[in-house]
Amino acid sequence: MLGSKLAEFIESPVMMLFATRDASGRPMIGRGSGVRLDRSSGYLHFLASRCQWPKAVGEALVGRPIATTFVRAADYKACQIKGRILNAGPADAACQTLGEAYVAEQLARMLALGVTRMQLSSTLSDQDLVCLTIEPQEVFEQTPGPGAGRRLTPETMA
Repeated sequence: MLGSKLAEFIESPVMMLFATRDASGRPMIGRGSGVRLDRSSGYLHFLASRCQWPKAVGEALVGRPIATTFVRAADYKACQIKGRILNAGPADAACQTLGEAYVAEQLARMLALGVTRMQLSSTLSDQDLVCLTIEPQEVFEQTPGPGAGRRLTPETMA
């Protein structure tokens, strides 16, 4: 479902957000700490810190919907991938390494833009990482402008 250009984009140094909801439909949001696309299955392995985002991660239950948003800070190019959670569990060693590298890179990028480490401490963490395996179902453009909200297909994901 995700073309190669979109895969490259979401695995690049973009900011990541995710949203789950509780049983009554109340939204819970958090920031991601890394992602990897399994190109053979098409599933996303999305990392989030349980200690940083306990409510959002706590509602990331198998079978429930999830929305992930990926934003490039330099130009606000963004996309949203909606899907279904297939698995949720502690990050393995490879995912932990991915999360640590992602957080370190994001910290360096944001510090270079003048954001302080103190400001970032409440949003970025590589501690207590959970890996959410997500089956993508819909993709939307979220970049501000006339195309925002447009559903993307593999043909339109340039």
